[in-house]
Amino acid sequence: MTNPKSRSAIKPKAAVTTALPEAESQMVPLNKLVLSPKNVRKTSATEAEDAELYASIKETGLKQNLIVHKMGAKFHVHAGGRRLAALNKLAEDKIIKPDHPVSCSVEESDQAEDTSAAENMVRVAMHGADQFGAFAALRKKGRTEDQIAKQFGITNDLVRRRLKLASVAPDLMQLFRDGEMSLDCVMAFTLTDDHARQVEAWEAVKQHYSPSPHSIRNHLTQKSYSGSSKLALFVGIDAYKEAGGSVIEDLFSERDAMHLEDPNLLESLAQDKLQGLADEAAKIWKWTEAHLETDYDSFRPYGRVYPKPLDPDPDLATELATLQERQDALESNYDEATWTEEQQAEEDRIWNRIREIETIEEANVAYTDDDYRIAGCVVTISHNGEPRLETGLVRPEDIPRPAETIAADDGDSETSDEDGCIPAGPAIELPATMRRPDMPVDATTAARKAQGIPQSLADDLRATRHQILRAHLAADYSAAYDAMLYTMARGVFGRSGIGAPLDVSLRPAMTTGSREVLKDTVAARMLDALNDGLNLAWMEAKAPKDIEQLLALPERDKQAIFAWCAAYALNQQLANDTGATVVIEAIGSRLNVDVAACWRPTADSYWGRVKKDHAFETAKALIDDRWADDKSGLRKAEIAKSMEQAFCDTPQEAAGLTAETATKTSRWLPDGMAFGEAETDHATPDSDEDDAKATSAGSDALPAFMTDAA
Repeated sequence: MTNPKSRSAIKPKAAVTTALPEAESQMVPLNKLVLSPKNVRKTSATEAEDAELYASIKETGLKQNLIVHKMGAKFHVHAGGRRLAALNKLAEDKIIKPDHPVSCSVEESDQAEDTSAAENMVRVAMHGADQFGAFAALRKKGRTEDQIAKQFGITNDLVRRRLKLASVAPDLMQLFRDGEMSLDCVMAFTLTDDHARQVEAWEAVKQHYSPSPHSIRNHLTQKSYSGSSKLALFVGIDAYKEAGGSVIEDLFSERDAMHLEDPNLLESLAQDKLQGLADEAAKIWKWTEAHLETDYDSFRPYGRVYPKPLDPDPDLATELATLQERQDALESNYDEATWTEEQQAEEDRIWNRIREIETIEEANVAYTDDDYRIAGCVVTISHNGEPRLETGLVRPEDIPRPAETIAADDGDSETSDEDGCIPAGPAIELPATMRRPDMPVDATTAARKAQGIPQSLADDLRATRHQILRAHLAADYSAAYDAMLYTMARGVFGRSGIGAPLDVSLRPAMTTGSREVLKDTVAARMLDALNDGLNLAWMEAKAPKDIEQLLALPERDKQAIFAWCAAYALNQQLANDTGATVVIEAIGSRLNVDVAACWRPTADSYWGRVKKDHAFETAKALIDDRWADDKSGLRKAEIAKSMEQAFCDTPQEAAGLTAETATKTSRWLPDGMAFGEAETDHATPDSDEDDAKATSAGSDALPAFMTDAA
């Protein structure tokens, strides 16, 4: 048995504890504190970060002790160097005294590195959501935005943005805290303070798309107008607000920072303003109309009268003659060896002034009283928000009939001359529907009609495709040489010239009707760069020196000029045009022309000009039915904008599409735009039998050099 006494003698062991190191708290005069070399933070903070700390200490005082160790008569700060710098600046600014007492924790010097490293490394930065909540709490306590900004040394704009972020629905903010939503998405929700709308938008975009700031903004603003839209610019934000319109300000967007929430009010104000301009124009024109929206085909049903040249200004005519005489004298006396900078400067001035006078003369036109009596104008809004008057429009019913105009003269029943103009009275350009009888509709035309692609849009697409191919051909001497050789050989050796890829007379394709859509495109910039690189100095010399200088050019320079000239004569076509030649398609395929990389369908260039049904069918085929159905209730302009975003080169970002869908939409092109596609089957044969066989065989029947890579 165990001895009870001995059992009671056994005592439990005391618990082993480790004492945490303690620092002594002490108030130390500021002028006795210096930065310790043992402070491990060596990289300076930014000025903005230091300014925030300075402002915080200035407003609320020092909230955390400096940690120091004693070195002689001084105390070295090994944790809190930025706070020490802020305190010293406060002393320099005479806000506190040089010997201001500072709360410090005093340690042994051998603890300095450990403490400094721990303070700078073992900490977690405040989450953004907590920052927003903290600012909101200060605002609820009665602090103004200015007071909060001063307290933290930041701008009022930054305060407003953080307070705006604090207004996001708590459920969404929790997703942000949990890492399931990006800060950019949180920013997008600040377009509205309505938590229900925010949550509804999130549910919609996460279900249908890959959530992105753009898709959230689009959902919240799809029934509003951007502050940079042409209607907003035309009416004016102030006028809209004075009429009682409400706006949404996006504090986090560099573009479209304001949205006008009442589209009906904005459209009404714009219509009223346009009508006022139309009423003013009605004082001189037979009729006027005001339209918020017009497209490329709005004016096709009308005939046209154009302003006539007025008598030239005699003073300008005299000046022009004098300038031209002096220009001729300079050119006749040109000698490269003696030509001076002063003569060159004079010639440049003459050239520029002649161009100015010619521009003035071109603008010196006016409508006649007969024009005003028969024609009218449409007042609309340009893309930059300025009023635009489309003048000289003649309604079909106002166009004189043959019996009214020429039957009284000789009984001739012709309705128009060779240019499609009425031969009597004002010169009226007839609308396209009155210029020729209806022709049988081919498959391509029928398909375009079904898609709502008007002739003007087909012309623009054709001109755009031509510009892109021309830019690539002008950059490739080998392909340009082969194309030119092919064209010349067809003409010289007796084969039909129909279907030749180039116009050997070197006339450019007629794309003037599409000049607006060809401005500032990728292909236009390519052509500008190529043109700037051409060595054309030899053209300034007179014959025969010019040919001598041309022959002396490096081969590379001659090849660049040749390629440019060959591309200049390039004919235009869409691949599915009736009569399209396979030769041009072969050239495009050989050059690996990527049309999708050079052109994307925008609201202005495509989607706003086709039928809504075509847009929805395309969206359903490439995105999904739900996406298209979501847009079915929108106005045509809004549908076009949504399609532009979904079919741009970055649809994931712009429209929130998935990566897989974006791969398809970012490469989509209207029928006939791409090279190396099935549309070349629409090409028609040349006139003779041999050419018919070549065309029906496709590019395989072309000479090898037309299909081989350069």
